Amino acid sequence: MGRRLVILQNADFEKSVAYYKSLKLEDAVFSGDNKLLLKYSHAVAFSMVMWAQKLSDAPEWALPYLLQLKTDAIHLIPSTILGNKRTLHLYERAGIEDFLRYVYFFDHRIEHLLLQNQARRFKNFDFLIEWLKNYPLLGSYEENISESCGELSSRYSELSRTVHGTTLADAELTDSLKNLQKPIEHPSVETNMMKSIFRNIFFLLSLFHLEKYNRLSLDEKMIICQHLSAKEKQILSKLDQG
Repeated sequence: MGRRLVILQNADFEKSVAYYKSLKLEDAVFSGDNKLLLKYSHAVAFSMVMWAQKLSDAPEWALPYLLQLKTDAIHLIPSTILGNKRTLHLYERAGIEDFLRYVYFFDHRIEHLLLQNQARRFKNFDFLIEWLKNYPLLGSYEENISESCGELSSRYSELSRTVHGTTLADAELTDSLKNLQKPIEHPSVETNMMKSIFRNIFFLLSLFHLEKYNRLSLDEKMIICQHLSAKEKQILSKLDQG
């Protein structure tokens, strides 16, 4: 019973692979480390869709940022399949920003309304990450939050270098549309990057919505916990029991 969603996730992954294979893409995308990256991209998207559904009663001024996080997580799949590292990093970077904005605007309805009328009033990454670090209702978990925010900050900086193309190694040049699709380079490195990003996002989102996390079914928790470290699972498990 506790593995219902895991089985559903695996079935959905195979269905997704079958669809993309029908497009006659390179076989290397679906094998070896590239397939592992694709499978993890799918797991992130599947988990985020589930969490977003469970959090659909979030305030209307915060919900759009959660839905954007879900959407950007889904975009990880085609970015992985097409082998575009810059696009993949763009959506990973956007996912970090989506999450931070969701947390900030959850308690800031007026700021959300002001932003709609004056787009220049957006909050930058440094402001948002500091807000989360000092979120008053999560003071009991300050050390854990600080550690996760530190990792997200490091990943955000790394992703920004790719997105802004600061080195020739980040360039992905082509003069033909048909050459845009290829197996992604260094897929194991990209898998580790993605795991680092979304491990922290899922952990922090679960802490932020701890009461809702505690009410999830066993298989729903399994879908989220597949992304977490043993330490993070233990923290949430203790809080759940408490």
